[in-house]
Amino acid sequence: MKALFAMDLMGGKCVRLKKGDFSQVTVYSENPVEKIEEMLQRGARDFHIIDLDGARTGERTHHEIIGDIRQKIKGYMEVGGGIRNLDDIKYYSERGLNGVIVGTRALEDDAFFKELNIFNNIVLGLDLYEGKPMVRGWKTAVNKDVQEILDTAENAGIMAILSTSIERDGMLTGPDYEGLKKLAAMTKIPIIASGGVTSIDDVKRLRDSGVWATILGKAVYEGLIKIEEAITYAD
Repeated sequence: MKALFAMDLMGGKCVRLKKGDFSQVTVYSENPVEKIEEMLQRGARDFHIIDLDGARTGERTHHEIIGDIRQKIKGYMEVGGGIRNLDDIKYYSERGLNGVIVGTRALEDDAFFKELNIFNNIVLGLDLYEGKPMVRGWKTAVNKDVQEILDTAENAGIMAILSTSIERDGMLTGPDYEGLKKLAAMTKIPIIASGGVTSIDDVKRLRDSGVWATILGKAVYEGLIKIEEAITYAD
């Protein structure tokens, strides 16, 4: 299992939100690149970077900072937030991003979803609130069945499914183990677990559950999970 250390970018800063609420922001660093270097020094290898302003506006905003971060990271790095056209996917792919997260556009535009099969590094963001897929920065529900989405994802050659439990994100309440188990039973695509990871016991349990990767965010920034300990349970 990969331990993907999260960094959310907003206004050029490293922040975290509660349940995706832009009014509930905690700033952890004024200099995201320096923060990444600090995390690398502590042993972090793989990263999950989200352009929150991009997610809100639908246009990539922090691509220059993300490019600078990519220069520092030798391991796996995925990026998301406002990636809603093929040009954006190509832009990030050409800059060495191992995973490009696409959510809203794929779930709203069936033709676009199918076009993703020309890439081999697409991560489908499947953000669930009470079991319902949400789009547009978690603001709008999409009227689609989860199984239908997963079947289309398999046909489109999606590399991984990033499953976020919105009600648990940034809340330190523990992962949605039951939901992850159900999701894994519905598809052959590797699962990335996101939302609620609170302790090193959560990391161990997720590893044993067979997910391909897990996102470690607020718990790391708040000191509840040490990077040095988390990576001992990662690939």
